Amino acid sequence: MDEVIKGLGLANIIFFEELPNCRVCNLDKDKILIICEIELLKDLDSVITRLPGLRRKIMDKINNQNNKEFVQNEKIPMSKFLWDMYVIGLHKVNSEDQVFNPASVSEYERDRFIARKIIIQYEHGDDLKQKFDQLIFPERILNTFPTIANDEDKESINLDSVRTLIKNIDNLIKED
Repeated sequence: MDEVIKGLGLANIIFFEELPNCRVCNLDKDKILIICEIELLKDLDSVITRLPGLRRKIMDKINNQNNKEFVQNEKIPMSKFLWDMYVIGLHKVNSEDQVFNPASVSEYERDRFIARKIIIQYEHGDDLKQKFDQLIFPERILNTFPTIANDEDKESINLDSVRTLIKNIDNLIKED
């Protein structure tokens, strides 16, 4: 599991005994990620029911000092503080019959009780990384596009560079 998490480019990985198939990541940012390997959609139910009991443990591990002070001083409740908590189920698909029913996945993800739920079905590591970045960190994809410096002192912007950038974005959108 830790290898999968590191392959996703995440740091600050924490293991809780109460969540044996999961890792809690990204505690120094605004998105708290609870990433779990699952074989069935219902595997995430036990994770969701355990999260309220882990409130204090999660708070103790959060590295964002400003947010931590607000929560510890009870100025805002934990449920409001963790509005950006994601429970992500990673489901490796080895054969066609293992793919979850899209309607069931959609129904499960729409239930945002306790946390936002995201199910990522993948076949291999590169597939997982691409889907993960698209859903959780789209800025990683956007940061791969070349940018054009816009200094007023320079001559006009190179329109060929702009066209290339737009074409790259268009191709990425069409891939999805």
